[in-house]
Amino acid sequence: MEIISGIHEIRGRVVNCYLVVNKEEIILIDTGLPGNSSKIIGYVENTLKRSPQNIKTIVITHNHFDHVGSLSKIKEITGAKVAIHAADADYIRGKEKHVGSSFMNGIIKLFQVIYQTKPVEPDILLKEGDIIGGYQVIHTPGHTKGSICLYNPENKAIFVGDNLQYKDGKLQSPGQRLIPEPDKYEASMKRLLDYDFEIILTGHTAPVLSGGKELLDEFVKNF
Repeated sequence: MEIISGIHEIRGRVVNCYLVVNKEEIILIDTGLPGNSSKIIGYVENTLKRSPQNIKTIVITHNHFDHVGSLSKIKEITGAKVAIHAADADYIRGKEKHVGSSFMNGIIKLFQVIYQTKPVEPDILLKEGDIIGGYQVIHTPGHTKGSICLYNPENKAIFVGDNLQYKDGKLQSPGQRLIPEPDKYEASMKRLLDYDFEIILTGHTAPVLSGGKELLDEFVKNF
């Protein structure tokens, strides 16, 4: 559904993906698990009444499998350019393996076989301060080395990937287990307070549609 003007949320299994839509092009932010491509393409065709090839850029907030699982399929369908922070790029290239339990690694391998996911060579290596689709890249390491947020001062919206979750009226971290570099994570979240935003678009929970900066300030103080 359209959350605010020009931003559409697609809730897949587990992960939220977003479409930033304007007259010229569509930017897809994250792709979800394998098998999510049909839902994204169907939304573009049936709800937006646009061609899948209008997706010109796919921006990945971080390298975790639940966010990049449908990347190779959607790139194949759309021909879109893929943008990811340089520090996370080797994962989608297939040069770096998921770091996790043997059970989770086994699940990921099974998904890769069933859905025939393929490595993807990124077209754009993002860095701090880059502008993509009108959104500023903010490098926020902690959850992953190349985790990013995307901020737009005009609509005061920020995409935070897995950096934050919104539950019970409060912002929360993704959990201690999913923050391998807690000092860097804390510093990253504090840096976000330098930006003027109201709306927070998360990777797994409902969006914050107002008062986002105040909620983040409270979260940082209590982290």
